[in-house]
Amino acid sequence: MVSRANFKTMVKTTILAAGLLAVSACTATSDSNLRDQTAREGAMFSADRIKADVTFLADDLLLGRDTGSEGHRIAANYVAAEFARLGIAPAGDDGYFQEVPLRKAKVNVDTAAMAIRVGGDEKQLVLADDFFMTGSVNTPDGQVSADIVFAGFGIHAPEIGHDDLDGLDIDGKIVLVFSGAPTSFNTEIRAHHGSATTKLKNLIDRGAAGYLSVSTASDEKRRPFSRLKRFLGRQSFDWIEPTGGGTGNGKIKAAATISQAVARQLFDGAPMSYNDVLSEAKNGAPKGFALATSATLKRESILSDKFTSPNVIAVLEGSDPDLNDEYVVLSAHLDHIGVSENAKGDDKINNGALDNATGVSTLLEVARAYARSGEKPRRSILFAIVTGEEKGLLGAEYFAHYPTVDKKALVANVNLDMPLLLYDFTDVVAFGAERSSLGPITEAALARLNVSLSPDPIPQEGIFTRSDHYRFVQQGIPAVFLMTGWNKGVNGKDGGKIFQEFLSKTYHSPKDDLSQGIDYDAAAKFAHANWLIASAIANDTVRPSWNEGDFFGDTFARK
Repeated sequence: MVSRANFKTMVKTTILAAGLLAVSACTATSDSNLRDQTAREGAMFSADRIKADVTFLADDLLLGRDTGSEGHRIAANYVAAEFARLGIAPAGDDGYFQEVPLRKAKVNVDTAAMAIRVGGDEKQLVLADDFFMTGSVNTPDGQVSADIVFAGFGIHAPEIGHDDLDGLDIDGKIVLVFSGAPTSFNTEIRAHHGSATTKLKNLIDRGAAGYLSVSTASDEKRRPFSRLKRFLGRQSFDWIEPTGGGTGNGKIKAAATISQAVARQLFDGAPMSYNDVLSEAKNGAPKGFALATSATLKRESILSDKFTSPNVIAVLEGSDPDLNDEYVVLSAHLDHIGVSENAKGDDKINNGALDNATGVSTLLEVARAYARSGEKPRRSILFAIVTGEEKGLLGAEYFAHYPTVDKKALVANVNLDMPLLLYDFTDVVAFGAERSSLGPITEAALARLNVSLSPDPIPQEGIFTRSDHYRFVQQGIPAVFLMTGWNKGVNGKDGGKIFQEFLSKTYHSPKDDLSQGIDYDAAAKFAHANWLIASAIANDTVRPSWNEGDFFGDTFARK
């Protein structure tokens, strides 16, 4: 006979077991329903439709979709026509288009000049052998003659306890800095502070009149100064203010990159030798000081006429009356690099199939999925197919400065650039995921497809600052940049090896065409992943936010 105590225990155990079975059954049903739902959603994404888009956008007819070209305009019309066919509303300044005002500049090689004064003697330098200049849209012409101040890396970053400019008098001076930033910096923070744009802004704020940069020993080994000669006279692009002026960033009268030999001469009579500061730059940041030398720089730029190249902007209005005036921006760049007359072989057209016809085609398929399902997310989805990425993220920068909706209503950006859709991926890299609430949202959405979220496989490259999403970050908007990951794919292909081979053999060359064996089923899967992520952000009641203490959130949003 069972005792009363044992009987109670048996009853409790039976009830608990039954409960666990019920929970297990519910979970199984829930998991089954979720799998069925995911499968139904997956049917909305067509490999054939994506293939049709990529095939058109990467056709020779478009001559590589160079910024401002007729081929780019044809591509923009194609994208706009597809949005119109889907019933997704125009959101540009002129229908679907936001015309980005642009100008090109190249240095006048006949008048560019630099001289240095060392120990009372003046020496004229030779363009491309001793110094290198580019043209400037913002400050096309300028001349400066002044004493030189060495400022280490030229970085003003008190928020991370680093300030090369502290205590230096650079007002009216030519400032000499090492390119890049100390290796001790976090790679993405290093990319931000190491950019000439960030440095110049801080130097301008302190009255600098001229700017010289020289490579560190390691950078010189990787990219010798002598290689710059091949770029002499190349045109640079920049957007201009709608009123007709420049972007408002250029007040340095003249700037140049100098060779190691010239830099060494400039340290004649200085408190430290050039070899000493070069050595300090390997593992730290040399302190700045005034040099005993001076220089004269002269730059004249040859400017093109003003022209425009279109961003294509469309909007799917959200369903929630309390949230539909907020926008999740889905972006991809439409432009590529055009025709390379000096390319080897008969094929000179850089078709840009993977860079970035696949990204644009993915977003078009996401738009189709929303249109065909008839279901709208709570927030609005703003599609931004931008121009000028290859020229310096110009179309995204212009839109981020002059959005066609209220800037404060832009809550997040999800960017697609060069997804290598050459294998059935099992992971995705979302650059910037660890910096905001978009990270957990992205990871949970990918899990629906049994796809993992992987960390940045090449942190030394500072990718977070190098595509269109970064222009949104600079306006304080949380962003992630999605690429296929480096893990082994479903078919056993090595994603990391494929990526590295693409960069070394195909990137920015005529080989990036339709002959690469693009996996369009993987493209449909990537579109599904992008749709899940965008929908999760758009349907979340809580607005996306930067993580507490994040550098980029503190730098651009919380200011």
